[in-house]
Amino acid sequence: MTRTACFILLLAASLASQDQRPTDDAPRPIDDGEKSILAKDLHKHISFLASDEMKGRDAGSPEAEKAARYIRERMEELGVKPAGNDKGYEHKFSIPGRICRNVCGLVTGTSSTLKKEYVVLGAHFDHVGMGMRGSRGRSGEIHNGADDNASGTSSLLELMEAFAKKPAKRSILFLFFSAEEKGLLGSKAWCQRPTRPLGRIAAMLNMDMVGRSKDNYLFIGGINTGLGFEKLIRKENDPFGFNLELHGGGKAPSDNASFYAKDVPVLFFFTAEHDEYHTQDDDVVLINTTDQARITRLAYRVARKVADSSKRPKFKKDDRNAMPAASERGIDHVRRTLGVRLGPYDEKTKGMPIASVLTRGLAARARLKEGDIILTLDDHEAKSKEAVQSVFAIKRKGQRIRLKLRRGSRALKTTLVVK
Repeated sequence: MTRTACFILLLAASLASQDQRPTDDAPRPIDDGEKSILAKDLHKHISFLASDEMKGRDAGSPEAEKAARYIRERMEELGVKPAGNDKGYEHKFSIPGRICRNVCGLVTGTSSTLKKEYVVLGAHFDHVGMGMRGSRGRSGEIHNGADDNASGTSSLLELMEAFAKKPAKRSILFLFFSAEEKGLLGSKAWCQRPTRPLGRIAAMLNMDMVGRSKDNYLFIGGINTGLGFEKLIRKENDPFGFNLELHGGGKAPSDNASFYAKDVPVLFFFTAEHDEYHTQDDDVVLINTTDQARITRLAYRVARKVADSSKRPKFKKDDRNAMPAASERGIDHVRRTLGVRLGPYDEKTKGMPIASVLTRGLAARARLKEGDIILTLDDHEAKSKEAVQSVFAIKRKGQRIRLKLRRGSRALKTTLVVK
């Protein structure tokens, strides 16, 4: 494709994105904090962070320093308190040849007792610079990193404004990490030398690559790491109606893994990898700011429920790597564990038809057949492949899954035990 043709396509995408930005098609906000989360503001933040002037925000570069200053100035504007070292906003750490800075801010909780505990909201603001390391595209060109991770950074900036307007009972600790792209170095450095006690962190929510939702899709990992997370996520998603893909694992190639390693319950918000991931084409014009605003508002509601609850979520281990099935680093549990290929959603029966049964897997052992239609799994509607995937990606070995199916005119029930 010629450069002119590429420009025309990107311009068209930009116009489409601009048409979407003010829409904010989501349920009525629950409070003034959520009301402040706007697609147009997300677009403004991403446009700055992912501009050519920022040269891909390589950790420790002058451009990464500009990004850190942009975040710090926003904290000052909102009255967010410094939560870094030496009563400042910065948490410094070194990588070979460079000094890097995490940026840390705090909104103090309203409860005299719960304010001594924290909910961490995090995102990394660095990217791969000119693509000399970590690029899947052409090295030597600017890798703007609009989705990775100007999107997550912009969502965190909006969440910060929301909680500044409407503080929660627990304190909210906003951590903007550098050097994630070099091996989660910023979040690891913070967890090694935390500016607030790790033992007082109730949960950590991580926003990484949340700007490219398609077909109302959203991935959330870490569901098994905090008792009650699955119920909370499903309930808070009801008014938004995202096609959720959930995963139990606390590990991931993102900053939540650093906190999970310290026994902190984590949630990882993500909209999956794409062809532009770690290339020079990850640009602002491809960001879906309308759905990103809805994702950010869902994250706000989840974080607020955790921050306002009288009980902290109890930490539980799940050492699996949480990534979408469609990712090159993900696992398709529908095929590997259930042992089927699914057809498209059947509107008439409101279920997912089994296109074929593999010779190995739970479906073959339970004598499920081609043409059977999965209606529910543990009372959750089988309304997409992601919905089926979610149930199996949360279950551990030895746990049971209750299935309701239709075979022709017959209604069937069966229980599967995960191997």
